[in-house]
Amino acid sequence: MKTVDELEDALCPQRNKLIPCEDGYKATILDIELDPIECSFYSDDCVHIDTKDYTYITLDLNNLYKLIDLIEEEITLREENK
Repeated sequence: MKTVDELEDALCPQRNKLIPCEDGYKATILDIELDPIECSFYSDDCVHIDTKDYTYITLDLNNLYKLIDLIEEEITLREENK
């Protein structure tokens, strides 16, 4: 039987990873229902969550902590690249 992490890795191998893009960074997280949620980071110490494909998203504490981690990681990367 697969673990939750193995299932999430199979559904979204690049989940929880910052990927550079033209205007900052992007990342995909999986919500508690395993829906892929696109997140953008635009050097404003915030996360912009794209919900246009969903009526709602369901985030638990782990999702929220991961978003905080991604914001902090983006800030660190931005400061290192100054």
